Amino acid sequence: MKYDIFISYRRASFESANLIAEKLRRAGYSVFFDVETLRSGKFNEQLLTVIEQCKDFIIVLSENALDRCNDPEDWVRREVCHAMLHQKNIIPIMLANFEWPDPMPQGMEELRNYQAISASSYEYFDLSMQRLAGYLIGKPHKKYQKLLLRVTLIVIILAVCAVIGYYSFRLMAIPVCTDTANTVTQGMGVINLLGETNQNLQKEWDRFCQKQHLTTSNPEKTDALKSDMVKAINHYQEEINKLQTQQPSPEFVTDNYRTFLLGLYDVNMTELTAFVQTYHSMFDDLNHQIEFLKGRMDDNDFSSLNLSMAKVNFEGFQYSMNSLYYGYLELLSLLPEESLNLYKQLSPHWGHFPNGIGTTLSKEEYQRFQENEMNKFEALIKDTEIKVAKTEGDLDKLGQRLENLENTVKPQSGNEQKTTSENTHAESQLEKRKEALKAKQQYVESQKKQLEELDKKYVESYQRMKEKCQLDEKDDQSYMWGKMLHWANFMTTIVDSRKQMEEKGVYSTSSITPELALADLNSLLSCYQTYHPEAKIYLPAMKAFYKEVAQGKRPLAGVLVFGFKDDAVHPLLKAGDIIITRNETPIIKYEDLQKAIKANKTGPVTFLRLSSDGVLKEHTENMPDTKILVGYMDLKE
Repeated sequence: MKYDIFISYRRASFESANLIAEKLRRAGYSVFFDVETLRSGKFNEQLLTVIEQCKDFIIVLSENALDRCNDPEDWVRREVCHAMLHQKNIIPIMLANFEWPDPMPQGMEELRNYQAISASSYEYFDLSMQRLAGYLIGKPHKKYQKLLLRVTLIVIILAVCAVIGYYSFRLMAIPVCTDTANTVTQGMGVINLLGETNQNLQKEWDRFCQKQHLTTSNPEKTDALKSDMVKAINHYQEEINKLQTQQPSPEFVTDNYRTFLLGLYDVNMTELTAFVQTYHSMFDDLNHQIEFLKGRMDDNDFSSLNLSMAKVNFEGFQYSMNSLYYGYLELLSLLPEESLNLYKQLSPHWGHFPNGIGTTLSKEEYQRFQENEMNKFEALIKDTEIKVAKTEGDLDKLGQRLENLENTVKPQSGNEQKTTSENTHAESQLEKRKEALKAKQQYVESQKKQLEELDKKYVESYQRMKEKCQLDEKDDQSYMWGKMLHWANFMTTIVDSRKQMEEKGVYSTSSITPELALADLNSLLSCYQTYHPEAKIYLPAMKAFYKEVAQGKRPLAGVLVFGFKDDAVHPLLKAGDIIITRNETPIIKYEDLQKAIKANKTGPVTFLRLSSDGVLKEHTENMPDTKILVGYMDLKE
């Protein structure tokens, strides 16, 4: 095949050269635009033949494009020199920051005398292409233009058909979306009733505890109070059972057709499945609370720790409800407005969910609300663990006193032996202490069991949030990045919580650990790389950074260097560096870096760089004055 135009370029100017080639092809020209891989290694001699056949020779000149042309084997030099030898119509196109070297490479001095075109600005790129057409010797092919026109028309028609088809399917999806919205809305209506039951039961329990405290000296009044409380507990348990049996359980048809239609609105079927599971778990949680209260009534155990645990269960249920509600609103925000009529009718009458949120927020905002509820849940667990740890400390002290008492009861030899009366009294005291110790031990074990149940709920919430943060191929790059930063933020809340507890001498027993959150974050980062392979340059540094954050060695602050415009070589920075201070100003997020750069383009910069042995090492150097554009990304939400 014969070509009209040959385009020569360097790797740094590939995108611009490719764009020029496409514009010329659309205009009807036959363009030879070789890919870089064909030029790597031994120079392809066939390229010289193509140059000989072409009328026009375009050389795309990016910054420093001619620096390597002193090498006789450089392929750009060989192409340009061959075109000059065969007297081709050579047109240099100069991109941004290109300057003619002084001196010019030997043998290429005449290149700067050819009529060149400046294409240094994207704003005037089309105008530069219009000028290029006037410099070309070759003419566009009419047949090709007609063919191109036909192809363009076909593509436009197909695109229009695709758009029409897409929106037609979206219209067809409205009944399915309405059915889905109605199902989850009916389910949330039931959950709202559970919230009412939880609130009423909590009020009854609080009144009972207050009155019971005042009637401890009157067994008859205490028994009457207990009887009334047991009746109230049984009543609410019956209400829960009625709701569970009489109200239809949310169910979703998961055939391919409905899945496809819901997918047009970015509704994931796994989220619907998770909603059903959470719906049923809410009944289990409230029934568990009722059984806990029954146990306290049967044991006549109204200690401060038990009362605290009951409060934790009531509040934990509300946090779980709120988290589910935010997930529900996030789902509705994806669906068309026409499908939300039932939600609009019922939601004003729901009094046990957060007010004033609506369905117009972004995914990130709904997820942030859910994360806040999880943080409240974790705070409950933390407080409970502290109380259990204190009780265990008291238990240890009681055991020590018991041991001391046992030693005093042991028979002594000679004159030191105590009298029978004294021993009898000591033994009596010992038995009482043993009984108290045994009761205390049983009490602590019961609290630990309750703590395990609470942690189980927390794990369920953790898993729901984890599912929300999973990367999807339909997510754009910024949304993927946002999910990863969201998870990194959440990880730091776990780290901070553990640190606060350890400062109080308490070590958490929760299964949700910083190590677990870090492992899940690393999974997200690895998944991100599968969608964006170029991330392999900077992801190792990110993983090392977040590892130190999870270990409490470093705060979640800094800005990542992910690349440079036109793959330029920066005099100081490398992809993967993490800037933590600039001009002695701490860098938390990108806006901090912007302010510091605006104040002074040069000055000291402190950054983290991953060493060959996989360790982040801190460097402080003066930032040189350079025009190279650097790409930055936040590491903190």
